[in-house]
Amino acid sequence: MDEDDGTLEGLEEQALSELGVLERQDLQEWTIEQPRILGEDLLVVTSEYANFQDTRDRLDILALDPTGKLVVIELKRDRADRTTDLQAIKYASYCATLTAEDIQKDYREFWNERDDKELTPEDIGQTFVDFLDGVEGETPVTSEGWAEFELDQKPRILLAAGSFGTEITAPVMWLIEEYGMDITCTKIEAYEHQGRVLLNSQQVIPVAEAEEYMTKRREKQEKQEEKTRRPAAINVLLDSGVLRPDERVYFAPERVPAEADREYSKDDDFWWATVTGDTGQSDNVRWEHDGEVYSFTGLAKEALNELVGRDYSKALNGYKYWCHPDFGGRTLDDLRNSDITEDDRESETPEPEASVEN
Repeated sequence: MDEDDGTLEGLEEQALSELGVLERQDLQEWTIEQPRILGEDLLVVTSEYANFQDTRDRLDILALDPTGKLVVIELKRDRADRTTDLQAIKYASYCATLTAEDIQKDYREFWNERDDKELTPEDIGQTFVDFLDGVEGETPVTSEGWAEFELDQKPRILLAAGSFGTEITAPVMWLIEEYGMDITCTKIEAYEHQGRVLLNSQQVIPVAEAEEYMTKRREKQEKQEEKTRRPAAINVLLDSGVLRPDERVYFAPERVPAEADREYSKDDDFWWATVTGDTGQSDNVRWEHDGEVYSFTGLAKEALNELVGRDYSKALNGYKYWCHPDFGGRTLDDLRNSDITEDDRESETPEPEASVEN
């Protein structure tokens, strides 16, 4: 709009090729740095991905969405060619075997090389924890530092191009409606204004009216598949007999912040909690300090907040903060990821020793 006379100035859409924009050097690079170009929040894992067995194919961009789904992204500067959808389906089939740890290692390799960094597994794990929206609860972290989450075996496909013809839209709609495939076609519109290239993304498939319906279908399928996913840590510990209802666990002495002004003592209820055994609830441990029931993660956050004012919103794996006295003081996270059973209980249990975290 002209600020002097209030008139509107129309901008004519142009092809990216007409504006001198290159597919790989420009559009792909812009997407890596600003994935919002595609109209949604994405965490770019890698680009020009070629870690596929027995093939030299290269995927334009591999990303993760906030729900923990892999997103296979194929970019076309102008009109999508007739094999774009087949390419993406092929890449999605390759990526279906990747694990959460695999993609974090790929992320580390890509961004260390791209930005000349030395990102550690802990750095990467925290990045993924912060990005994931926690639809299945807070994302825990493994002992190596990687974020521990269930990666869906059906990657999404996102096709982004200047335009789409029937040779793409027809088979994509058929795959969505008949087989429930998660495919998005996003049109990249380009304009030039005062020597600057302006981009706008518009989702053209699925159309807005059908999006809610398709989402509900996918949610139904995902719920049906949940039974095959990794069970929650509390269920594993209770089912194996490593944890029993009414058993006591204690806060890991080495996790006590150095600046805490509360002395660690085995006689202080602040450091002890009792397992309720309620597997059907997210809150399943009672803090002896206040008698309230929490999840293990929620309780660790509550204790740390009271000790040093730690921000509740900061992520952590609560099972690393609580120890079982009948298993040599090992953390619940360690026990959950081991082959230990209730038969391995010790006859004499060690007392927690005071220690503080530096």
